[in-house]
Amino acid sequence: MVGAGAGPRRRVKPLRRLLRRALLALAAAALAIGATTAIFLTPPVIHLLLSVSDAHTVLGVEPRVAEALSDALVGDLLTGGAFDAPLGDKPLLSAGERSHLADVGALLRTVLVAGLGGLLVLTAARLRRRAWLRVAIRDGAALIVGGALLAAAAFTLAFDATFAFFHGLFFAAGTWTFNPATDRLVQLYPQDFWVLAAMLFCLVLALGSFVSYRMTARSR
Repeated sequence: MVGAGAGPRRRVKPLRRLLRRALLALAAAALAIGATTAIFLTPPVIHLLLSVSDAHTVLGVEPRVAEALSDALVGDLLTGGAFDAPLGDKPLLSAGERSHLADVGALLRTVLVAGLGGLLVLTAARLRRRAWLRVAIRDGAALIVGGALLAAAAFTLAFDATFAFFHGLFFAAGTWTFNPATDRLVQLYPQDFWVLAAMLFCLVLALGSFVSYRMTARSR
C-alpha cells in the first residue's frame, strides 16, 4: 500500500514547487509594478511630467496652478475623493471626467494593494526559506523586464493604439475618451504627458527589475 502511493506523491511535489514558484514570481512582479506606480504618483515626478509636457500652457494656467490641481486630483485618486477641485469659480472637471477618474482611482488602489500583498508574500517566503526569495525575484524580474520592454516598444511604435488597448482592458467603452479642445482632464494631462509617462514608467520598471535580477543572480 505504501509503495503504491509513492508514485502519486512524487508527482505532486514537483507540481507544488511549480505552483509555489509561480505564486512567488507573481508576488515579485506585483511588488515591482506597485512600487513603480507609487513612485510615479509622487508630486516631484508628476510635476516634472507636467512641466516637460507644457501642461499649464495647454490648460491656460500658471505652472503652480496646474501642479496644485494635479496634486488635488492625485490625492483623490488615492483616497477615493470627489475630484471636485475648482478652477476659478467652477469645478475643473465635468461629471464624465470625474467618473473616469473614480474608475482610475479604483484601479490604482488595487495595484498598490497588490504590491503591498506581494511584499508580504515575499517577506513570508524570506522567513521560510531564503532561496525561495532569490528565485522569486529572478523569475518576477525576468517576467517584468520582458513585459515592460514589449510595452515600451508598443508605446513607441503605436502610442494611440496601445493607449486605447490598455484603456479598453480596464475601462468600459465610451467612459475614457475626451476632447482636448473642451475637456480639461486632457488639457491638464495632454498627450505629451502620457507619452512621456508611459515610456518612463516602462523603462524604470524594466531597469529596476533588471537590477534586481542581476543582484539576486549573483547572490548565493
